[in-house]
Amino acid sequence: MRVLVTGMIAGMPDREYINAVLKLGEAAGCRIRSYNLVEELERTGGKTLHRLLGTTNYLFEVLREREYRKIGFDLQTSNDAVIRVPATIEWNRINVKLKDDKEIGAFIKPDVAVTLIDAEWLIRERFLDAESDNRFLRRIREQNHTINEILNWMNEEVSLTEDWAERLGIRHYVVPLGQGPHSLFKLVRYPDVPSFYVSYSMTHAEPRAREEVNHVIRKLNDYGLVIDPQAIEIGHRYDNDRDREATYAFTVHRDLHWFVGKVDAVVAIHPYGERPPLSTGMMDELGHARDYLKNRYMIFPPRHLSPFTTGSYIERGHVFNNAAEFFVCLEAEGFKPLERSHNAM
Repeated sequence: MRVLVTGMIAGMPDREYINAVLKLGEAAGCRIRSYNLVEELERTGGKTLHRLLGTTNYLFEVLREREYRKIGFDLQTSNDAVIRVPATIEWNRINVKLKDDKEIGAFIKPDVAVTLIDAEWLIRERFLDAESDNRFLRRIREQNHTINEILNWMNEEVSLTEDWAERLGIRHYVVPLGQGPHSLFKLVRYPDVPSFYVSYSMTHAEPRAREEVNHVIRKLNDYGLVIDPQAIEIGHRYDNDRDREATYAFTVHRDLHWFVGKVDAVVAIHPYGERPPLSTGMMDELGHARDYLKNRYMIFPPRHLSPFTTGSYIERGHVFNNAAEFFVCLEAEGFKPLERSHNAM
C-alpha cells in the first residue's frame, strides 16, 4: 500500500521512525520504498530548504510538482511505499500551506494518509536542543516557538492533510510516534486495516487493572491499527497559563476529533470492581463516538451497569464482563487478526 505521511518537519524523529518501518518490512519479506519530498527537492536542485522557502511561491510549487512526477514514475514498479511530505511549513512566523493535493492525486495515488504527531513539550525541547548546520533548523531554534505556536503548527498539519485525504477519497489517521513503527507498518502491509481507539482511565490506574488494560491493547493490535492515548504524554510544567490552557484544549480536541473521529470503533476498558468510577474523559469519548456513528464496545463488570451505559453510550450486546468475551464478539462480527486475514487472501 502507498502511505502518504505528513507531520511537522522539525522537532520529531520521523526519519528514524520511518527507517524502523522499513526494517519491519525487511523482516517480513516486504520491500517498502521510501521517499522524502524535502530531501528530493534539496538533492535535485542543489538548494537547501531555507533557500527554497525564500523563492516565489510559484517557483517552489513548480519544483514540488517536478518531484511528485519523479516519485510517481518510480512508483510504477512498486505499490508498498512510504511517501513523506510536509502539508505545511512554519517559516518566519508564517505557516506556509502546500496545496499539493492535485499533484499527489495525479502522481502519487496514495491509499491512505497518516499525520505523525508527538508531545508538544518534546517537540519544543528538540527545537531548543537542535545544534545543526542546517539553516532551516537553526532558524526554527532562533524563533523560540511557544507551546501554543507548536500546537497551532501541528493543528495546521493535521487539518490540511485531512483536506487532502477528503479530496483524494482516502482514509486519514493521526498517529502518535510513541506507538512505535508497527502502527505505520500495518497500513503499508495490509489493505483496509480496521482501526480502533482504546479509551480507559488515565488518571486512576491500579497496577492489576492497568496490566489488564495493556493486555487488551496488545491483543487488539493483532486485529488492526490501535490508537492509544498513552502513546502521547501530556506536559506537566508550563511557563505560563496560556501554554497550559492551549495544551488542555488541544488534548481534548486531539482525542475527540483526531483520534475518536477517524477510527472505525472505540473500545472502552474499565476492569475495576468498585472504584474508581467511570472516567469523565472515557464517557466524553464514548459520547462523541456515538455522535460520529462509530461502533462502541465496553469491557465493564456488569454489576455496575446503568441505563445510560447499555442504552445510550454502548450498543446493545457490546458490554462485556471480560476481555475474552469481547474478542469472541469481535471475531463473530467478522474481525480477524491481520496476518490470518492476509494469508487467507
